[in-house]
Amino acid sequence: MPNSTVYHPDHGRGEIVTYRRGGRVAIVDFASRPMPTHVQVRELDVDDDGSAADARRQAVDDLLAGETRFEGSRATDESSRVLEAMRLGVVPDEGVDVYTVGRDVEVSQAEADLGRTKREGGAVRAFLGDYGTGKTHLLQLARKRALDQGFLTARVVLDPRETPPSHPKRVFRELTKTLAYPDRPNAVDPGLAPLMEQALEDPAVLEAFDVGESGSQKQRLDRGMHLYLTPALAYLRAFDADEPDDVVGDLPDELGPARDYVERSRGLIYEWLEGHQTISNTDLDARLKHVRGSFPKLYSLMDFRPWARIYGYLLSGLATLARAVGYSGLTVLVDEAERYALLSSENRDFATYVFKALSFAAVGSSHVPFTRQQLEDLGGWGILKDLPPRYDPNPGLYTVFAMTPHEEGLDTLRRAIRPGDISELRSFDHRDYAELAAKVCDFYASAHPDWEMTESMVTRSTSLLEDCRDRGWIGNPRQAMKFLVDFLDIVRHDPDAVETIVQDIEQYSAF
Repeated sequence: MPNSTVYHPDHGRGEIVTYRRGGRVAIVDFASRPMPTHVQVRELDVDDDGSAADARRQAVDDLLAGETRFEGSRATDESSRVLEAMRLGVVPDEGVDVYTVGRDVEVSQAEADLGRTKREGGAVRAFLGDYGTGKTHLLQLARKRALDQGFLTARVVLDPRETPPSHPKRVFRELTKTLAYPDRPNAVDPGLAPLMEQALEDPAVLEAFDVGESGSQKQRLDRGMHLYLTPALAYLRAFDADEPDDVVGDLPDELGPARDYVERSRGLIYEWLEGHQTISNTDLDARLKHVRGSFPKLYSLMDFRPWARIYGYLLSGLATLARAVGYSGLTVLVDEAERYALLSSENRDFATYVFKALSFAAVGSSHVPFTRQQLEDLGGWGILKDLPPRYDPNPGLYTVFAMTPHEEGLDTLRRAIRPGDISELRSFDHRDYAELAAKVCDFYASAHPDWEMTESMVTRSTSLLEDCRDRGWIGNPRQAMKFLVDFLDIVRHDPDAVETIVQDIEQYSAF
């Protein structure tokens, strides 16, 4: 009421003169100010002696200057990079093991799947969860665990324009682009080159893939020839074996000197095999006629929607090749699979075949809820029509999907993956969020070792996070991480603002 004594955290005690803006703003005559001042009513305490505000200020002082220091346990550079990702509300690539909470069951499933892939040759898994519940985080964790166990990994984020699940070649091209090697952690977009180079160094691998052998195409396919990998290995071996002038015959002037021709041809073979649109297989085949020797024909890799089976055959071949050179196999991660729901009805049908092809390539006919014939009836002509959906019965391929529950998407998964291989992420409870808060504080303290974080800050941050969750302002782990980093930024950079923020959160949370 007018004439009431109030307390403001910055201006001290004063007396209300009147109100404006429907009672949201008060004009207060503060003893510390020469003239009455406009302030937000929510900033005032009706407290004649100021004891409540003093108590709150003391609580903030405790928050900012607790007696027990909270020491970070992580490397400073790594923690800084992780915090930047959290601040943007995205899933950090680094430290994924360290800040994982509440996912023991799902991590155990992924670990068991990797073990099954090593023993039995393949596994498939789908993780379902609402937006922000940690699907992408879980895929990154599965990727790290796979790399730690010696698997190559590849990841595709499905997108209706760039990598629609209805176009298998575009999905395959993104997977080869993102290929990662456990023994090359710092390699940037290495593609298939490291895998092929290792295969070329092992005569037993070349023999297994029937490189350099003769016979009818059917005989060679029965012996182990891969319709795409074997020709690529044959040409790459020829390029590496001798001096360029010994590799090629007379070249037309437009193809340049032998050395340039060989290097350009090598690059074109990789671009063809990785699914790029640089040159058609027909033009590439014609170009390679100048290489001395006998080589298998290069077949097309078309951007045709019905060709899911052919790209499943390719991926299982790459997984087999990875195992042959000493890796554990290949892990394929398919993220944002809920984008399936954005496709037209026709494209959804083709996307269903892509999911089926990726599932079949990993586990074969005995572990999928559909018949092999459904894949074999689609795509290709001639010899391509006869390619199996899976190159080898034990390729070492682990396929993982992440999807937000959606009626059409769930129907697709159930047609491509057995129910026992579909897992739903449980929602986090208060214990999970408390553990997450402690981990975020650990990263923050590690990133800023010259700034003193206290145990009371960690406790208070956890409490505020709970208040925000109760209010409905935070609904998933990603939002929680961003809130905590933003709040700790304020504590570090603008400590005078902390009291107001704490007061507002507690005040609004009480309603």
